[in-house]
Amino acid sequence: MKKLTFLLSIAVMLIVTSCKTSSQATSDPNVTHSVAISMPIRDSKPIGPQTVNSKPVNALPKATAFRMSGDYADHVAVSVDNQGNLTYFPAPTDITAASAPVSLADGWWLNRQGIGINSVFTKYTFSEYAALPSVPSIEELKASIIPGARVTEVISLPYSINEAPSHIQEINDFLLKAAK
Repeated sequence: MKKLTFLLSIAVMLIVTSCKTSSQATSDPNVTHSVAISMPIRDSKPIGPQTVNSKPVNALPKATAFRMSGDYADHVAVSVDNQGNLTYFPAPTDITAASAPVSLADGWWLNRQGIGINSVFTKYTFSEYAALPSVPSIEELKASIIPGARVTEVISLPYSINEAPSHIQEINDFLLKAAK
């Protein structure tokens, strides 16, 4: 009885899977036959990128401008949390001429260093910091923070970080309008 139940279950599985022999011929002498398995396929939506009739999305982040509590444009910024712990600091190799902020209208500066509202400025100038052989220690960085030297305002600009340097006049106009 157990053998009969086993054989019946195998027969049911073979019937359910609907195997059939392919009728296509092959020119390979080592292949005597081929088998294709037919399976029902549900209607489904494609997975992955799809073509849509729309403009491409600009995935670059928007540029920002900032104001600071003094003239610290040539000083390297670091970011701190509310308890004064460092949350961001660059490596000396991250600091180049392209990192320096660009002067804009009405005391604003184009952010090219990743500066945010929690950024403070260090005693290190861009050239001094870029010349360092390694990243200063956390203690050294904290000790280098200039008291009161901080970012006071940040504004998002209508250009991506890559577009902004070539739209300085438009950014100035935007900032002057935003001040009104």
